[in-house]
Amino acid sequence: MPLKRRAGKRRSLVTAAAIEAFRAGDRMALFFAIGQKPWEPSPLEVWQPEPPEWASKNAWTEAWPKMYALRLELMEAIGQ
Repeated sequence: MPLKRRAGKRRSLVTAAAIEAFRAGDRMALFFAIGQKPWEPSPLEVWQPEPPEWASKNAWTEAWPKMYALRLELMEAIGQ
């Protein structure tokens, strides 16, 4: 029997562990807290909505907007 996936039921990546790791600047703790893939940039290193001009088109640059959005959520959670 197929599963019906609902977008509203997905868990948020902004957890207490993710917020604490982001606040501390701990890349590895944040990596595990958000379930980051090895090819995705860290929310700690994305500073603009689009990847830099020098970056070639690959999985890292494709994940950039998602990580930027997550960075904004984390910054909002810590009050910045």
